[in-house]
Amino acid sequence: MRTRFVHAALQASAALLLISCAAPSSSPQAIQRLDPAELAVLEAARAARPLSLDEIVRRSRAGVGTAALLDEIRRTGTRHALTPAEAQRLREQGVAAEVLDELAAAEARAARDQATADKVRRATEQAAAEDRARAEAERRRRAYSPYYDPLGPYGRPFYPAYPYGYPGYFGGGVLIRR
Repeated sequence: MRTRFVHAALQASAALLLISCAAPSSSPQAIQRLDPAELAVLEAARAARPLSLDEIVRRSRAGVGTAALLDEIRRTGTRHALTPAEAQRLREQGVAAEVLDELAAAEARAARDQATADKVRRATEQAAAEDRARAEAERRRRAYSPYYDPLGPYGRPFYPAYPYGYPGYFGGGVLIRR
């Protein structure tokens, strides 16, 4: 009997050892490297930092075309809230009117997007507050209900059986008339 137990224990441990060796190792320290093509795609998709006004002036003076500058402004998400004095200064420094119009349009889009995001946030907060108020009202309604529920929070009430039955009835509800 003892040898059977020892053999069974050895077989079980050998089976566990084989199963654990057959499982692939999923080490969290395993490094997965990207090939250069995938890395280039990821770098291109990542948004570049927005252009400053000085960079826009420098590129305009360097002869970068208006279409290329507009494309880069859109790609980088550059936006500036320009005052009329700043717009006049940039125009005097050689920035094209289309570029200034794009900067103003980008700022207007950003303000519109921010207003929409604020509106959605307020609506979400209001809906959450209404849900909390509704849940609180339901909790109070259930806690202080004006009617008696025999299956309520304390279970069925215990009433011992009337030891003599009800007057006029015998046993299981057979009516005896005299």
